[in-house]
Amino acid sequence: MIKATTRTDLWNPKTYDALRRQLIPSFDLLYAGAAEAVAASVASDAGILDLGAGTGLLSATLRRRLPQARLTLVDHSDDMLDQARARFAGDDLVTTRIADLTGTLEGGPFGAVVSALAIHHLPHEEKRRLFGRIRDVLQPGGVFVNVEQILAPFPSLESLYDTQHERHVLDSETPPDEWAAGRERMKHDICADLETQLRWLRQAGFDQVDCLVKNWRFATYAGWTRA
Repeated sequence: MIKATTRTDLWNPKTYDALRRQLIPSFDLLYAGAAEAVAASVASDAGILDLGAGTGLLSATLRRRLPQARLTLVDHSDDMLDQARARFAGDDLVTTRIADLTGTLEGGPFGAVVSALAIHHLPHEEKRRLFGRIRDVLQPGGVFVNVEQILAPFPSLESLYDTQHERHVLDSETPPDEWAAGRERMKHDICADLETQLRWLRQAGFDQVDCLVKNWRFATYAGWTRA
């Protein structure tokens, strides 16, 4: 089994949440768009699998929108999941499991599978295989939603994507050492452009795909299975 380097190898779990809005442009819109797509697509008590869940930020957004949903948070870092367990303490509808993104997706079928800022650390062929496994564990009419860091569609635009990202970080008064650490983490990224990822979803068997939110190098996109 391949174990990809992920964000949880490179982040301090105790400071992860506090830096999200400073480092990610349109953070609230990206996450809210994911939650709305799930809420519009599944039953209020649906089972939802959160892959690379980290501290549970995306699941927390889903929980506010779907208080009766059954959430399963999966991450390979027990330290990150400790933060998630504290976040959801007393919530009997939330479970956690230690696993990486290349393993078997257990516990399905699910109404929705979600992920945020994790899958872009996988090699491209592993991304494609993961999309297929996600498709296989979704119920008919289920949805996969990914909040993701993406590559520009043309090399000439990548520097513009980067400039816009850095402008947000500086405008947010991110501590210089944190932005330097962020730059270091980005060296591990294996991003793909948006249209390529939507095509991979179609090839994996998703019936409909769409981009829901996009702000330069960050996007929320989704794929739905046939009902």
